[in-house]
Amino acid sequence: MSERAALRAVEVLLAALLVILAPALPAPALPAYADGAAYRLQATLRPQPPQVDGTVDITFTNRSTSTLTAAVIFLFPNRFATPDDGINDFNRPFVYPEQEFDPGSMRILEARDDGRLTTTEALHAPEVPDGCAVQINIAPLAPGATRLLTLRFQTVVPYRFGSFGYFDGQLTLVGGWYPYLAALAPDGSWQVNAAPPLATFAVELNVDPERDVVLNGSYFPRAQRLSTQMQAAHYVSLVAAPQLLRAETDAGGNHSVFLRRPSRYSSRISLEEEPTEMLLAATQAILEQRPAALPPLPRELLMVEAPLRLQLTAPGEGTVLVSDRMLKVHWRLRPYHEMQLAQALYAALLRPELAAREPSADYPWVSEGLSRVLAARYIATAYPDTRSVQDWIELFNIFAIVDRFETAPKIPFVGTFFERARQADELHEQITTFNNDLPPGRVILGKLRQFLGEEEFDRVVDRCLAARTAFRECAAQESGRDLDAFFAQWLQAYPDINYALSDGRLNEPDGDAFVSHIAIERQASRAVQEPVDVELRSIGGQPVTVRWNASGAAGEVSAVTPRRVHQVVIDPDRKLIETTRADNFRPPELQIVLDTAEVEITSTEFGFSGLMVGRARYDYRKDLAVAGFYTNRSVGVDAGARYHWGAQIDPTLYRHNIYAFYGVQALDRSFKDDRHPTVRTTGHSNNLGLRYDYNNIFAYDNPTREVDLRLFADWYDQALGSDYNYVDWGASLVLTHPLCTYRTIVAGEITNGFSEPLGSSRVPNQGLYSLGGSRSIRGIGAESQLGRNIFLLRGELRQAIYPELDLNFLDILVLRRTQARLFVDTGQVDNAAGRIYDPSHYAVGFGVGLAAVYDFLGFFPSIAYFEVATRADRDQGDVQFLFGTRQSF
Repeated sequence: MSERAALRAVEVLLAALLVILAPALPAPALPAYADGAAYRLQATLRPQPPQVDGTVDITFTNRSTSTLTAAVIFLFPNRFATPDDGINDFNRPFVYPEQEFDPGSMRILEARDDGRLTTTEALHAPEVPDGCAVQINIAPLAPGATRLLTLRFQTVVPYRFGSFGYFDGQLTLVGGWYPYLAALAPDGSWQVNAAPPLATFAVELNVDPERDVVLNGSYFPRAQRLSTQMQAAHYVSLVAAPQLLRAETDAGGNHSVFLRRPSRYSSRISLEEEPTEMLLAATQAILEQRPAALPPLPRELLMVEAPLRLQLTAPGEGTVLVSDRMLKVHWRLRPYHEMQLAQALYAALLRPELAAREPSADYPWVSEGLSRVLAARYIATAYPDTRSVQDWIELFNIFAIVDRFETAPKIPFVGTFFERARQADELHEQITTFNNDLPPGRVILGKLRQFLGEEEFDRVVDRCLAARTAFRECAAQESGRDLDAFFAQWLQAYPDINYALSDGRLNEPDGDAFVSHIAIERQASRAVQEPVDVELRSIGGQPVTVRWNASGAAGEVSAVTPRRVHQVVIDPDRKLIETTRADNFRPPELQIVLDTAEVEITSTEFGFSGLMVGRARYDYRKDLAVAGFYTNRSVGVDAGARYHWGAQIDPTLYRHNIYAFYGVQALDRSFKDDRHPTVRTTGHSNNLGLRYDYNNIFAYDNPTREVDLRLFADWYDQALGSDYNYVDWGASLVLTHPLCTYRTIVAGEITNGFSEPLGSSRVPNQGLYSLGGSRSIRGIGAESQLGRNIFLLRGELRQAIYPELDLNFLDILVLRRTQARLFVDTGQVDNAAGRIYDPSHYAVGFGVGLAAVYDFLGFFPSIAYFEVATRADRDQGDVQFLFGTRQSF
């Protein structure tokens, strides 16, 4: 008999003995929810697909009350087998290193049940992505009995950023790179929507000897064959790279080690410390100034840098995984990054105690939520003057881009800056959240804070950090409340919910005071009860806050104020997560913002413009707008009303947009037609204008499937104060589309416009269409040829250039990548409408350009371009230079 067969026989005999003696023996010292599985992993790690090839032995005990005939196994890498839902033009570069989907997968090559070959069946469940779970058919397993599953598998790791992928030679696999067993419920059902249960692991890896490996909290430099064991872990995190540089610091008896890849394609001009020095200094401060409620520091803490892009940290289960962009922002923003670092460090300190007492379904959100609470306390102590993101929004909400951060933030690391989110993992790319839609732990604990009140919540947190019972049970005991209904309400997908002020009675006289009755409506996709604060504001008086905590869809609250109420606001502190806040104010709160600001400069023209918008705050459907501009043609302003409707592109943008305005501009007499240089026009052109826009642009920096249609009409008349009488109308259409890959975009524009003088008037030079310039045929001067009518065709090929860059200038501008452009423009302007459609008269311009994709202040993605163009049909010696801060079209 072989040694392996002998050991298996002993295991079977012991299992049978345990079943016989189970009624007489005391229960094992394991929590009721624990599965108690033991994993033995033997695998070979390769730098190329399939990156993992191995075998896993899973020994588990049936701790339920039912006999099992199947075991559920998760194949997490199959989550990445198909393109991600939710990928758009903004986040694509933060998920796919070169903007192209690359599949990941896992195959079970062989399955054995106690040594006998068995079969697998695909498991379909609403919570689990297709292909990510299978049932292993097993011989009946009675309650209390133990079984060994042996699975031979292959894993292909996707080329992607994040907590599961490879990039720049580094494998980052935060759990799930091997098949793992689902959590078993007491009734015998398998919990397909829960995180991996606690288990023990024995891992043996064959590795390329030129690679450094990190397994949970253990570091193996240049180990060709490595072996390690892990007790009480939910999963095994693996990082492997050709080289990991080591930096160290000490804090309060703890030795912290930071491992990172050598920097490539990077440079930094800054007055600040080097990023690694900043990270170590921040780590030292975080550990030394940690809140008293935390456990004692371990002897050593391991931190590893990983190419994370949408999250600053990842739960490394013994390793603190941080993004390679951690703290690489302007110093004003570093406290937010430092809070995320503190959260990751505190989660690592809490892990042994929380893992021992929390059910697998609760551990991820409890860990994330409690560590966030403690990190916020640290920041409040270490940086007491740090403004919250909401404070910054209030301070800079004169800029529409800042205002939109609150409802549609298009920035990486959103969770670092904003406390509230509907999902913990919007793309479902982490092992603890890919199979559920739970809100983040910080949101769940935020709801508990609202429910209990600030002081009681802090007391509950402090008591429960040191308790030996699970957080839910402890919170109920310490608060003296039944919290079952509360947790049942929030430990599921976040509902669509909105609060609105309905009819109410304000300022009814009551002696020297006033009584106000406020009616509130709750519109929710499922039944919800939560406290809602309502603030009554008076001119010259202190606000009065009342709370509504009813369970119905509508209700009323009353308040007495010493002064007349001039405004009522639902949720003044923004604690609720609503679909819109536009109906939270009565009367509406007015807001004036700078919506867009553009710069366009060429060799023969220039243009600066800014759009100011006034609206009811959070209402993005209707507004009043004022557009100011200064160009080489004129200086002027347009003012009017805008309305937006139809399908929403995001919470702030709509597909249909109409703008009606009155415009006045003072004409620049120096603007001329080079063919008639002595003919100059001056004075004013005042008009009534109308614009209709249809567009589907989610992110303006590099739209890949853009459809942008504009219809325009302008009427200039002396009755409007104009020195000229004419009409101007036309249309333009812009389309973009990927050419086989998202790295290559083909873009096209067609514009057709007409001008017609009225009566004996004329169209001034400044009102004529230009054959050349940044908005027409590039490579031709803006004053080369003017005409009343235009037909224009523009084509452009945009090619992203990789690798990714990190060229930092004073932490203000950070160049990330570039884009090469090749373009050809053609068309004609003429006073005769028929001639603009004759290709024999068309002028042609062509050129090349370079666009820079950069981060402003290290966190806000932007784009600028520089182009060089010349004329192809004649006068080829003329060269035009163009510069702009947005797409040329």
